Amino acid sequence: MASKNETVSVFASVFDRSKPVTLYYQLQEELLKKIQNNEWKSGQKIPPEIELCRMYNLSRITVRKAIEELVHGGYLVRFQGKGTFVASINFEQKLSKFYSFSEALLQKGEKEHVKMLSFTVEKADFAIAESLGIVKDEKIFKVFRLRIVDDTAYVVETSYIPYSCCPKLKEKDIVKKGLYNSMRSLGVNPRKIIEKFRADAIRAYEAKLMNLKTGKPIIHIERTTFDGPEIIEYCVSIVRGDFFTYTVELKR
Repeated sequence: MASKNETVSVFASVFDRSKPVTLYYQLQEELLKKIQNNEWKSGQKIPPEIELCRMYNLSRITVRKAIEELVHGGYLVRFQGKGTFVASINFEQKLSKFYSFSEALLQKGEKEHVKMLSFTVEKADFAIAESLGIVKDEKIFKVFRLRIVDDTAYVVETSYIPYSCCPKLKEKDIVKKGLYNSMRSLGVNPRKIIEKFRADAIRAYEAKLMNLKTGKPIIHIERTTFDGPEIIEYCVSIVRGDFFTYTVELKR
């Protein structure tokens, strides 16, 4: 069994004091790995600052700075008199290939529930028509859903689909097997996706659905899905800012 001093030296070896990267940043990355690898689970209390100082052989100022950065990033939350806790489930999603929220969750051993809030046939206004490459007032499906995992609503999602693309699309099929699988069964195949991301603050009606305070940070995603040259879906997703980390891989 390792002695206390041996334990300290093992943890301390994680960090390289000769690197140009600050020690607090190195610690921040190390603690973030524990959250993303589910070693520290959603809602779990993390060790107190003094314990982290001992574990990693770092000063309290360094440890405090690393924790503050993770709190600011939405990965940890502090409760007065209780300690610091993992904020919620957080998954890293690499944007180098076609992906889905459901698949990302399943890879981490989590299963989501998708709640259908509404399924309607409407006339496209100018903005939606332009996003779908159709004319104004053309019929569209509007699919409004809430994605939930571990009793936490993490995405408010609104999909707009040209009615002419798959007129036999049914609400019950989407509820049973998902939107894209339902479209595939009708001969419509999502083949290419273009996404735009931006940071935003959650609005009142979305905050109510996700049980968040108005103004909390979210990721606003606009997705355009193609089958060949044809646009088959325009989707707006409001994603909790503390839930997903998106990683873009760049190659020269």
